[in-house]
Amino acid sequence: MKKIILTVLILFLAIGIGLLIYFKIFNKDKETVEKITYTDALLDDNIKVNDELNIEYGKIKYLSDYISINNGNMKDIEIKYEDLGEVEIKFMYKNDLGKNYRTIKFNIVDTTDPWVSVPSYKTVEKGTDPEFINSFFCADNHDSFVERHLEGEYSLSDVGTYYVKYVATDIAGNKVVKDMTLNVVEKITPSYTPKQNTPINYLSYNDLYNEYKTNNTKVGIDISRWQGDVDFKKLKDSNVEFIMIRIGGQDGIDGEYYIDSKFKQNIEGALENGFDVGVYFYSYAYTEKEARKQAKFVVDNLKGYKLTLPIVFDWECWNKFNEFKISLYELTKVQNSFLNYVNEKGYKSARYGSKNYLLKGWQDSKHLTWLAHYISETNYEGEYFMWQRCDTGKVDGIYGAVDVDILYLDKYKF
Repeated sequence: MKKIILTVLILFLAIGIGLLIYFKIFNKDKETVEKITYTDALLDDNIKVNDELNIEYGKIKYLSDYISINNGNMKDIEIKYEDLGEVEIKFMYKNDLGKNYRTIKFNIVDTTDPWVSVPSYKTVEKGTDPEFINSFFCADNHDSFVERHLEGEYSLSDVGTYYVKYVATDIAGNKVVKDMTLNVVEKITPSYTPKQNTPINYLSYNDLYNEYKTNNTKVGIDISRWQGDVDFKKLKDSNVEFIMIRIGGQDGIDGEYYIDSKFKQNIEGALENGFDVGVYFYSYAYTEKEARKQAKFVVDNLKGYKLTLPIVFDWECWNKFNEFKISLYELTKVQNSFLNYVNEKGYKSARYGSKNYLLKGWQDSKHLTWLAHYISETNYEGEYFMWQRCDTGKVDGIYGAVDVDILYLDKYKF
């Protein structure tokens, strides 16, 4: 009996020693973590703060934009946030002592004025609803609806000319003030101006090719049903190097999705003739769910076709923006929902935008940008992999005008 008890004691002792050795060897980092309490990064001598800890709402920022490690290596992370105010970020760095865990607090701020477009002279009929001022374009990086009103003496019940100020103020107190002449009349008489067809000042594709072709560029075009029946062999002979093709779009806000009537003909003709090809989808999406559905629609209709250029999210319905009741940050999340789905399915993605809307409307993005700026030399300072140079190009193989694009090989890897 004594031998059995002794054997059991020895067995338990061996197990205990084994467990102790295991935790000492294999859980060293865990032991270190438990001994370290979370502390403000500013109190750690190993951490250098490089900038003020304020982040403008809508901007993409990483931990390395603000701090660096004097002794050790830090795991960099994107700073995630959804609203204004304080956000606490936990991070880790390694040095000779092992893994060190810290927290740092950032302040998410909004110092950006609302973006408004207001006429300097506005004529309305007597008795017009005061809410007419909400029809003017007004967007904000943070607010889905910006408070707007007119300052000054005026009466929508009395005919007259009034000099007022249009004021738009967001929740953070950022304010835009615009002078406006308000003309109140008895009745607005519709006027008719005959539509005149202005001759197109075509730009020769060959001239554009010779001007912009370098070892770092490819020159190409983008097409849709508006270009009619395209002769791809003639395009090849005309030095067209790539083609962006409209796969389809959405038939207005909350409308059905459609495939461009020339898409099948265009993509098969382009691929058969050896062009690099990408596609774009014209969207009216204003929710992340809707954008993801549209991306699935695009991907499902690309089966069997090999792309070497991105799938592009093309959203241009800024004249309808007030109807969506969303912020510019929320709109950018809609865009990212489309593009992230595209990436998940193994395709490259990009967004399309003109210089003005990229500067004022779209927020930061991790995705490639296709810039539209109809000028001989763009002064847009943001990142872009392709530049839509004009919409009045003339090339052999297409009847009428076509968009001409410059692709930069240092920004896009095939």
